[in-house]
Amino acid sequence: MEFEDILQQVGGYGKFQRYLTLFFLIPASCAFPCFWLNLIFMVSVPEHWCHVPELSNLTMAQKRKLISPPNDPSCTMYNINYSQVLDLESFIATSNFSFVNIPCVSGWEYDKTNYDETAATKFNLVCDKAHYPSLLLTLQNVGSLLLTPIYGILADKYGRKVLFLVLAVVISSTEIASVLVNNFIIFAILRTINGSIMPSIFTSAFILITEIVAPDVRAHMNGVINCCFTFGLCFLPLVAYLSRSWVILGFVTAASGFCIAFYWFYLPESPCWLVSQGRYEDATMVMMTIGKANGKQLEHNNILKQLQALGEKIKQTKEQEKKNTTSPLLKYPRIRRHFFILSICWAEFYVAYTGPIYNLRNLYGNEFLNFFLITVTEVPGNLLFWFLMDRYGRRWSASLGFISIGIICLVPLFNFNYSDIIASMVTKFLMTGTFMITDQQGSELFPTVFRSFGMGTGRTIAKAATLFIPYITMLSQYGRAMPFLPISLASFITGVLASFLPETLNENLPQTLTDAEEFGKDQKYFSWIKSGRLPARLPVLQPAGMKPKLEKKKYENLMELLQFVPPIYHQFYIGLPHDTTTEASTPVVEEGGESEAENVYDTDTDD
Repeated sequence: MEFEDILQQVGGYGKFQRYLTLFFLIPASCAFPCFWLNLIFMVSVPEHWCHVPELSNLTMAQKRKLISPPNDPSCTMYNINYSQVLDLESFIATSNFSFVNIPCVSGWEYDKTNYDETAATKFNLVCDKAHYPSLLLTLQNVGSLLLTPIYGILADKYGRKVLFLVLAVVISSTEIASVLVNNFIIFAILRTINGSIMPSIFTSAFILITEIVAPDVRAHMNGVINCCFTFGLCFLPLVAYLSRSWVILGFVTAASGFCIAFYWFYLPESPCWLVSQGRYEDATMVMMTIGKANGKQLEHNNILKQLQALGEKIKQTKEQEKKNTTSPLLKYPRIRRHFFILSICWAEFYVAYTGPIYNLRNLYGNEFLNFFLITVTEVPGNLLFWFLMDRYGRRWSASLGFISIGIICLVPLFNFNYSDIIASMVTKFLMTGTFMITDQQGSELFPTVFRSFGMGTGRTIAKAATLFIPYITMLSQYGRAMPFLPISLASFITGVLASFLPETLNENLPQTLTDAEEFGKDQKYFSWIKSGRLPARLPVLQPAGMKPKLEKKKYENLMELLQFVPPIYHQFYIGLPHDTTTEASTPVVEEGGESEAENVYDTDTDD
């Protein structure tokens, strides 16, 4: 008896789950991107020049003509007496001064075309402090890298619902506090805490919903949350444009977080977690609530007994898992090689996916429109690579994707109009789909006993690459194409390495470490597998008169059937129970042998 069997009794995807999807998962997923990337707009640096109080009555064009030297118009000014300049009748016509340039004395003035105020203008994060916006983005990733494992432990200890709602309150509170403080160090600390919460709150929402829906719906829930997340990303630049102030943007973002907190009165706690904690009565109440909403007639004691039996089984499984260690994963050379290659692929994803977003301020054109154009490409990217990996295999599709990114990132070197925007859009388009394939390869290459550990550890290691991305974008001061060159080089290298992973299309999933170590040894490097190929072992056509003898073959679980499951359902299928021993009949030719069944290959017919 598995939890999914009990869930089917109360309704795997009935009225209760549909309402939860419509009124919780969709709006929450649309709000998450604001917390993740609103800092991009908060620390946006507008055009700026030195502030000269004596010229306060002049227009912006007149000020810049008098103040800004051509070689460094943002951070230096002419060393002249501007009060005397105002007495000259021809000061507007003056276009060149042969005076010494000095740093700005009285601060800076900022162009207010797009923003009335940002964090960069409030704390003057320009010139000698120009690296501070990149530092803030890095600190946001540092918080995520360090605190995400802690939040995971808290979720397992105190529950998914409690953690999700507490994080919603904390992320909203730090959002408001960060836009109200006047000290930069305190602001940076609050943004670090704020950034640490995003991955965990996103994951908590997904786990909450997937643990109370039927297995065949989980893949659709994954699609819903990702589509809504993309929609939220596309909507974010409009919110930032209408806000015009980083303070207003912070309050709008925080408001959505506080609204999420009201789900306390609506969200159920995960019954799976309650069972794992031995809280069988609470789990039963949740299951009864779901069943009642779905129109199911249930007996309280019957559900309680089934959950108790499931709890005992989980305890036994935990005891068995304690005997396993993570060290064997790195003791096998092929598994070790796959682990490091996949970790590099995930690291390149973070670089190539996040890089164009962080480089937004350096792109040609309007940053709000650029953000939208870069984001909207995710949808066709996922659709294209979903088709490619299912039709032509994972290995060469992923390798081609990485190498294509490397080529596209060289386009800005040609320095034509909008070349950097085109490169960013195509890079995001390719990287989104390539990441989907890499995740698929990870789930199919690691053995069952270490699949979660291998993928989780690999992606955590890869997450460290995000610490350097904000500083890669600072290379733009040497040319618009410069931030793209490290991404291009890394993509070429990753594309070559990805080609050394074995093909997993139409292959059985490895169940043990030995299976994973042997996986793909019979594959040649210059080979590819196309969907729809003939099975590796076909029953042989028998001459008339010969009868195939059926031989029973035992399988320890059903994971070998994954090759016949469409890729979009792989995650769902992996989550199914596969510990039931089944038997399958395979026709085996024995010359002169007796048949236990009619010869289906006998083409002779009686006229």
